[in-house]
Amino acid sequence: MQQNNSEKLTNAIEAAKKFGRFYCKFISANDVDLTGAHQVGLYIAKQAWNIFFEEKGVKGENKDKFIKVHIDGYHPFESRVIYYGRRTRNEYRITRFWSNSPFDKTEQVGNLIIFIPMDMENYKVYILDTEEEIEIFIDTFSLSLMDNNAVYNGGKVKDIDLSAKLEKEIEDVAAQFDDFPETIQLAEIARRIHQHVYKKKQFSPDNIILEWVKTEYSVFRSIERNVYKDYLTKPLNDLETLITIANSVINRRKSRAGKSLEHHVDFLLSSYNIPFSHPGKSEGNKKPDFLFPSNAAYADMSFPENNLIFLGVKTTCKDRWRQILNEANRIKEKHLLTLQQGISPNQLDEMAEEKVILVVPKPYHSLYPAEYQDRLWTVEKFIHYAEEKYSLI
Repeated sequence: MQQNNSEKLTNAIEAAKKFGRFYCKFISANDVDLTGAHQVGLYIAKQAWNIFFEEKGVKGENKDKFIKVHIDGYHPFESRVIYYGRRTRNEYRITRFWSNSPFDKTEQVGNLIIFIPMDMENYKVYILDTEEEIEIFIDTFSLSLMDNNAVYNGGKVKDIDLSAKLEKEIEDVAAQFDDFPETIQLAEIARRIHQHVYKKKQFSPDNIILEWVKTEYSVFRSIERNVYKDYLTKPLNDLETLITIANSVINRRKSRAGKSLEHHVDFLLSSYNIPFSHPGKSEGNKKPDFLFPSNAAYADMSFPENNLIFLGVKTTCKDRWRQILNEANRIKEKHLLTLQQGISPNQLDEMAEEKVILVVPKPYHSLYPAEYQDRLWTVEKFIHYAEEKYSLI
């Protein structure tokens, strides 16, 4: 029998803590054969090789092993983990998973799949399919899945691939903090660090948004380690104190993530001299994330509706995209900027019916089903759209 969501999440967190190691990733269109690439099975990042094999794959050779997959409420089934190293290939995949599992694979795009090795032959597997579940799991283990996947190994996390120079700068800056800055300050600090390290390099709007968010996450994690270093090195004998600190940590991680992207979008739009209000103000007490060209223009019923733009900003939007539908009634077609890494065809069709246009950083477009990718806007395309509309204002 299937579990309810809260039970599944609780079990996933408990199993991950008990066994102390796991690999997780957002399921992409490629993982469920919706890109037309004809590559079979779930793609596994190279950095996760030691979650599935004793030894790293050797270029020029293929190797494989069979594992037993344990999904709560279902009979265990067999899957095959393969390293393809011959000819031009150099990748790990898991095959015979979808064909043996109880899941409809096309509906899994954008969900989080977690592989927890009980031993090297038996794996607990969980798929989290709501944003709340996914966020709680990510925040519990302080993960960033900006690069789509993460490896957790005894408290050590491999998720964001940063240059050594950027990591060093982040560590140096974070060491100066013994408490957490406000979220808007944290965003500014991340952009300043990034600019200092990459002052000679040009980034597109799509890439710079991702760079800023990744850098900020790393800064936050470094400050967090610094602030809580005493708790990490000294034993806590008081259970209540431990629980209070753990809850405080998770709540802070949530609140920072919720505002991070908005701060960076505000800064990016301002750098192009695009007029907007943030937060917006529409009917009643509704506060859309961004209204263009201004709240005053929106309130002025003589201002042409086709010159108004709505932009919602949500890190993920699998479930929450519907929240924007009634936030600005004068604007029928709504834009939603998101870092969501893939959405199922059914959900994308629902969004199109409601006239929601997704604005997704270009590097994430390939994670969406192939036949839907031309519906997605890049960040750069949205900026040009707004620039053209308000060039005379």
